[in-house]
Amino acid sequence: MNKTRTTSVAAAAMILGCGILALVVAYATEAGKEAAFLDRTGAAVIWGLPVAKLVFNVAAAGTIGPLVLALFAFPPKEKAYAKALAVAGISAVLWAAAGAAISVLSFHSLANLPLFSEGSGAIYVSFLTDVDAGRRSALTVLISATAALLCFGVQTQRAVAVTAVLASTGLIPLALNSHAAGGATHADSTVPVVMHMAAAAIWIGGLATLLLLRRTLGTELMAVVRRYSTLALLSFLALAISGIAAGLAGIGTVEGLATQYGLILVAKTAVLGVLGWFGALHRKWILTRLESFPARAGTIFTWLAVAELAVMASASGLAAALARTPPPAVSQAAPGQAPLRLPGFVDALSSWKPDALWIFLCAVAVFLYAAGMRRIRLRGGHWSPYRASLWFAGVTLLFLVTNGGLRVYQEYLISMHVTTQMLLIGAIPLLLVPGSPLKLASLAVAPRQDGTVGGAEALNMTLRPLLNAASAPYIAAAGLAAVLSVLYYTPLLDYSSRTQFGYQAMALLALFSGCLFTASLLRTTGTGPGSSRTARLVTMGAVAALYAVHGWALAQQGDQLPDSRRQEWVITAGQPWDQPALAVVEPAGMAMWVIAAGTLLAAAAVVLLRSHRRSATGSGKHIARQPAQDLVLTSES
Repeated sequence: MNKTRTTSVAAAAMILGCGILALVVAYATEAGKEAAFLDRTGAAVIWGLPVAKLVFNVAAAGTIGPLVLALFAFPPKEKAYAKALAVAGISAVLWAAAGAAISVLSFHSLANLPLFSEGSGAIYVSFLTDVDAGRRSALTVLISATAALLCFGVQTQRAVAVTAVLASTGLIPLALNSHAAGGATHADSTVPVVMHMAAAAIWIGGLATLLLLRRTLGTELMAVVRRYSTLALLSFLALAISGIAAGLAGIGTVEGLATQYGLILVAKTAVLGVLGWFGALHRKWILTRLESFPARAGTIFTWLAVAELAVMASASGLAAALARTPPPAVSQAAPGQAPLRLPGFVDALSSWKPDALWIFLCAVAVFLYAAGMRRIRLRGGHWSPYRASLWFAGVTLLFLVTNGGLRVYQEYLISMHVTTQMLLIGAIPLLLVPGSPLKLASLAVAPRQDGTVGGAEALNMTLRPLLNAASAPYIAAAGLAAVLSVLYYTPLLDYSSRTQFGYQAMALLALFSGCLFTASLLRTTGTGPGSSRTARLVTMGAVAALYAVHGWALAQQGDQLPDSRRQEWVITAGQPWDQPALAVVEPAGMAMWVIAAGTLLAAAAVVLLRSHRRSATGSGKHIARQPAQDLVLTSES
């Protein structure tokens, strides 16, 4: 027992030492520079901030990782489930303390005051209430403290899921306070940074939880490690994509790699490569040996996990140093930007602005759909190539809309903004919904029998209830009308053009509402209200009238004012062209009319074609072989 305890303490000390060593080596140069400017704060503030950030990262991982692992890997009636929640609760308390320390230290750094100096208390209260950075730091502490209370009180899986989501939002305020929030000389990269932090938290926290609970799991270790391996793979993909996006936004140019910020970034990239190698070992070697030689492989897994956590701690130390190191685009004068031409059709097609979130979502959508098709084929089944081609075409169009020229110019042109929204609401769902991803999932993913939340259970908890609630087309149409009002008559219109979080909120809201409406029109079964052909066509007519009104308001934007405040309906982000204003009125209303007409006519054609084929087949025999049936995503499937 003593030997085991000594070994555990030595392993923990090694992991902690790797993180601190990486932080000291990476931050030493920048600390010397800060000491020259912050001549009154002292070493306690200069070094306290990155150390507190390291503790913040580790504690956040220790909260989010166990919560996610408890949902997806631990049966709710087992001891490991309760212990994982306890680990998350203790980590959340440490997270709140680290957040409070960052708040105090950040205030003294900004004010250039020594710790606990006379009169600093009243100024600090003003910092928390009147300054955005102070309010965000207080919000972080509030979220982590609430998560801690919930971790010690919740038991059901739905409550754990809510707690995990709440805890994940605690990463956002810190990102908004960092260099990632953007500025006059560098791009906004808050979404990639939050993605990066969340993925790292799931990966690191999940592995640490496995290591702590390996004896509690006993013979179930192999099954849990296999499930964790899937989470780790998705986390690695999110880490790589978001890290590249945030890094490119930070360094600006290749020359930026030679700066202190760039060197730390290169070191983090190398560490990520090592972690990818560890992940490959887990999937290709450890899982096989756990199945064949569980006792011996358990020891190998333990030491491999300790080594991997040591590398992860080094990455966390580098991340903490990177957060306190100004990117070169901020610390150096930005070069003058060459004036851009007024964009034309070719510009809209040839321009690119990679978006980490949508690259990740599109990649996962392609991978999971292809994996589901492969699994069905290996079982001797068949999946329609027509459905698959529609799905992949829809994902391709989604990728182009969220990463291409429309993504660039929607920040400056209301017509491009409207085109983006209408493609997300109308055109893309017409390709994604007929791909029947939920039906594919129901055929390829077997429900779990141990009470854990897998893919099938996650769909049953989230998407299927919403599809059932919006199965009647008029309900989905009412939701679509509400979404259009939010998109055009609230500050989200301006916010989505200027910030990454606003754009993601707009895009997700538009795509989700469009998919719900399209699914309600194209479902194959149902005898409830609104299921008849006439009801669906009438609903489409009402939606067409809705688009007509919104399009008319957009077409009249020079005269028609959008709300009671009598403000012009324009996006306030500055245009990067020489011309002070466009010489012609933007065709935003025409864009809405054209895309709405095309998508609604296509949906009506599908509804009529299906109705005709149903009538022709009478009782509906052999309907599964008919091409029109490939266009259906049902709320029941």
